[in-house]
Amino acid sequence: MKKRTPLSIFCICLLITLLSSAHASSPRPVIFDTDMAIDDWSALLVLAMHKELELVAVTSNGAGETRCAPALDNIGALLDLTASGDVKIACGDDYPMDGYFAFPEPWRQQADTLSGITLPDSTRTATEKHAVDVIHTTLADSDQQVVLVATGSLTNIAQWLEKYPADTDKVQRLVIMGGAFEAPGNIIVPGFTDNHPNTKAEWNIFVDPEAAAQVFASGLPIEVVGLDVTNQVKVTEAFARDFKAVAKTPAAQFWDAVLDDNDWFIESGEYYFWDVLAALVALDPAFCQGDMAPVTVSLETGSPWQPSSLRSIPNITYSGAERRHLDAEKSGITRTGGDNPAVKICRETDAERAFNLFTQTLNQS
Repeated sequence: MKKRTPLSIFCICLLITLLSSAHASSPRPVIFDTDMAIDDWSALLVLAMHKELELVAVTSNGAGETRCAPALDNIGALLDLTASGDVKIACGDDYPMDGYFAFPEPWRQQADTLSGITLPDSTRTATEKHAVDVIHTTLADSDQQVVLVATGSLTNIAQWLEKYPADTDKVQRLVIMGGAFEAPGNIIVPGFTDNHPNTKAEWNIFVDPEAAAQVFASGLPIEVVGLDVTNQVKVTEAFARDFKAVAKTPAAQFWDAVLDDNDWFIESGEYYFWDVLAALVALDPAFCQGDMAPVTVSLETGSPWQPSSLRSIPNITYSGAERRHLDAEKSGITRTGGDNPAVKICRETDAERAFNLFTQTLNQS
């Protein structure tokens, strides 16, 4: 056997160190599961543009605030505003796993149309594969653990867990925007849902509580960006003015136009950086200061609610079971306690740093 000299041993060790360092500093792969509402657009831009992240797939479904066809078009159009490479784009089912809950139709129309802002048609092609299968293949193809970010209903995530339970080892973290614990819910919005009976739930969990219940029972390493912490990142007129003053990239100019079209939303005091904060937590866990606790999601049958949605949601679920009517007052509420594995619940964040980092990220070349 040929004896290695000290110099050759040093070179080998140096090469190993350099390779390890390069791998450690490489961008972290991210899968973004989104319902493509107004705050999802800005979260998508953050995940696609920050140099420490590699957005490898974006999945949506029709159970959240948008519908599949426009969601796929809008994802591609927004990605074209960034320097992101080959990103897989896919959609899942059009309906929640169970129940008949749905977002108000005016919100869905705004999501479908990018708030009326026209972007060039994208050159990107969405796959015809189901979002669940795209999550699976993306995880399988990655040589690193992947961060999942879910900012809509948890329909895709729950169905993926059912179909591919062995995939969980490939997930480093699951960051969820959803839920409310000490904070009041956000189901009742003046002018849209004034008579709704649920005062405690948050929309992403409420719209598909069956899916949320399954995800919180899964044992995945979860960080919950709920209303308790997102209430600290209200989008104010001052922030909008400051952002508009520095908007220079195509992505930032798009967001400038969104702010113009939604000045009424900002003035109402009802607009928060819900999904943007989740994206920032995925980037830097320090944005989530909180505690560990099990989370349970209430799920109770009841009388029909939202009659307009009953015409479009089939009576049979994706699994072939008869769809149930869920109690609109009691379902979809998140509580701490119970037998589920503990997850991290974000309670505090650095709001000023969050707004500054968002502004910097969208304006980087």
